[in-house]
Amino acid sequence: TKYLPATVLDKYKSKAGGLKTNLSKALVHLSVFKWPSCIVEVEEAYGHRQGGKFEVTTNSLAKHLRGRLMHKVVRDRHGEVSARIISVLESRGHLESEAIGDFAMLPAKEAREMLHCLYRSNYISLANFQQSKQYNPNTAIYTWQVDHHQLQRTVTDNVIAAITNLRLRRQHEMEIGKEWVERQGKGEEENDYAKDKSNYVAFCTGLERLDNDVLLLDESLLVLQDV
Repeated sequence: TKYLPATVLDKYKSKAGGLKTNLSKALVHLSVFKWPSCIVEVEEAYGHRQGGKFEVTTNSLAKHLRGRLMHKVVRDRHGEVSARIISVLESRGHLESEAIGDFAMLPAKEAREMLHCLYRSNYISLANFQQSKQYNPNTAIYTWQVDHHQLQRTVTDNVIAAITNLRLRRQHEMEIGKEWVERQGKGEEENDYAKDKSNYVAFCTGLERLDNDVLLLDESLLVLQDV
């Protein structure tokens, strides 16, 4: 209870049964959720003098968060349809392009184009199964699949590349606005003119946006790297 905000504690205290009973009920309700699993009831709450013992399933939550993050990266880079194809392959395993088109509700031609685009980006892999002992590409069966570790490595590389580009962009912006920063630091009056002041405000706003984007990507990288 020492980690909960005062408003939450007051809410549970004001309900019938008191803080311990209501908090125990809330944790039991959370333990019912299975996708993702977030709370496990270690010791049964019913009849327990402390209201039960519970454990946060950190690994399950982290895995779910990584999955959502990887889906978002694929969607942002290649669109909603490509992200849907990744989801289909993750749930179905090895599939031929025609079957992927059916599951993803896409025309066969569009499905093939999307699959080759994802393959070039290293999000998915292609396997061929020979129907005889001799190698014959004409009779082989080609299936697509998602290797979770490969997908995670690729998305991690994408995030690192984005962070690098943003930091290089910030460095470039600092070189452009160096004169404004020096003026402001020395307290000179040049930035007080309307145009210079407007440029300086826009410059600071741009830097703030870049810093916020880098911070968000750093948090995403932390999730992806299993720290």
